[in-house]
Amino acid sequence: MNSLSKLAPGLERLSQRFDILQARHGYALLDGDSFAAYVAAPGACLILFAEDPAKVPETWDLTVILPEAVARLDSPVRVGVLAPVAARALAARYGIRIWPALLALRDGEYLGTVEGLKDWSAYSKLIPELLAAAPSRPPSIGIPVHSADAAASCH
Repeated sequence: MNSLSKLAPGLERLSQRFDILQARHGYALLDGDSFAAYVAAPGACLILFAEDPAKVPETWDLTVILPEAVARLDSPVRVGVLAPVAARALAARYGIRIWPALLALRDGEYLGTVEGLKDWSAYSKLIPELLAAAPSRPPSIGIPVHSADAAASCH
């Protein structure tokens, strides 16, 4: 059993679902320590940012939709799942604000995200588009930046 159930006993069913995703589909069970090495490995990967299903029931739906959508891809892709605690800790790095979220990376570089639950058909379209995208800078969560000397600014 993965460490999710150790972190929050109420999340035991999600932990069991993650174990099934690992056993049936080879998905990597990630945490804050293993995330960086996993996403830095060569090739494309998708990371499921999960939230507590008691707070965001759509998390369950994405754990069912994701294997179906990945199975329909033309090329193989590594898939990892992040438990809620680790997902919350890493979300700001990628501008993730809506749960559940799916992050796409290639060679550690940001390709994009799908936030919130979408229709099944949307994942069939969006995942291949993300994986084909050019790397870009991840969006940040809006924090206004002001110059100490605003009068001297040209903006």
